[in-house]
Amino acid sequence: MVLNRYRNHLVAHRGYQRLYPENTLLSCQKAIDAGALNLETDILLSADLQPVLYHDPRLQRVSGRAGKLNDLSLQQLSAVPAYEPKRLGKDFINETVTPLSAFVELLRKQPQVTAYIEIKKEAIAFAGVTETFLALTHCLKGMANQCCLISFDYNFIAYARHQGWRRCGIVLNHWKDLDKADIQMIKPDTIFCKYQKIPKKARLGQIAAEIILYEIDDPQRALYWLDRGATKIETFDIGNMLKQMDACANLIDSKLHLKE
Repeated sequence: MVLNRYRNHLVAHRGYQRLYPENTLLSCQKAIDAGALNLETDILLSADLQPVLYHDPRLQRVSGRAGKLNDLSLQQLSAVPAYEPKRLGKDFINETVTPLSAFVELLRKQPQVTAYIEIKKEAIAFAGVTETFLALTHCLKGMANQCCLISFDYNFIAYARHQGWRRCGIVLNHWKDLDKADIQMIKPDTIFCKYQKIPKKARLGQIAAEIILYEIDDPQRALYWLDRGATKIETFDIGNMLKQMDACANLIDSKLHLKE
């Protein structure tokens, strides 16, 4: 039996989100413990322009309190819980908002792990392209080989590419955007796309960039898209997907062997 043959074909979406609060250091560590070689996380900016791991511009869903994240300084956010109370109850109430700097320290200890850092549009709207890029790259100093910057904001990624950031990617708003001149000028290393947006006749294997499809937690669907040419699959359920995809693939191998 081949174990973890799909480790490098799966991306842990906001860490091990299925079992732990998303975008926390705990969730990211647990994803690595489960076997993840690729992590994705979201970035917003505090009031004092410090990058933190957080998806929503408002605090209610993840932190269980009113208000906007960018109204608080990094020091204030360090005391704000990040425990997803509606989904996970109070099991992780002691988890707090994670600064990007803390995530970077985790990555330094795990050089085999690639991180896809998604800069949210709200961060760019709050601070502007230049200041957002400076805030990010200050935290990511020395991590260019391990970190790919991605965003729905194509202008931001174009700027990052122009500034010489080594690994740049886009999150597609629409599949037809691949034909746009600004995307072609970026020459993204990575393209994230919701799998439902892929045209039936699209030939993923002919695209130069790596193609990462989200959000998929069904192993058979993941195997289907990998067979169609996707490079990686993004999932909230990294541990379970690693186990189930191996099991599905081994079952297929066994059936093929019996037919020979």
